[in-house]
Amino acid sequence: MSWRMSGLKSWLLQRVSAVYLAGFLVYFLFAMMVSPPSSYADWHGWMSSSAMSLATALFFVALLGHAWVGIRDVLLDYIKPFPLRLALLVLVAVGLVVMALWAIRIL
Repeated sequence: MSWRMSGLKSWLLQRVSAVYLAGFLVYFLFAMMVSPPSSYADWHGWMSSSAMSLATALFFVALLGHAWVGIRDVLLDYIKPFPLRLALLVLVAVGLVVMALWAIRIL
């Protein structure tokens, strides 16, 4: 069985991204419960640290990859007419690229 043709990459991306998303959210919520920032300056300082910036950037990469695989698989499974499927896939891809550009802008 070929690695490229098996769907294993999509499955692995979905699982790895889900684990990272869950871990990041648990850490983030725990950090907010233990020591919530008391001002915008505290929040900005925490979010601007290099470790948190990298973790947040990875969060958005994982989120967009996870969304692409999930939506793509649903569209491929349930939308049979090829032109409609292609149009929806392009629409989803454009939407995810727009979201990625927004995420880059705020980071």
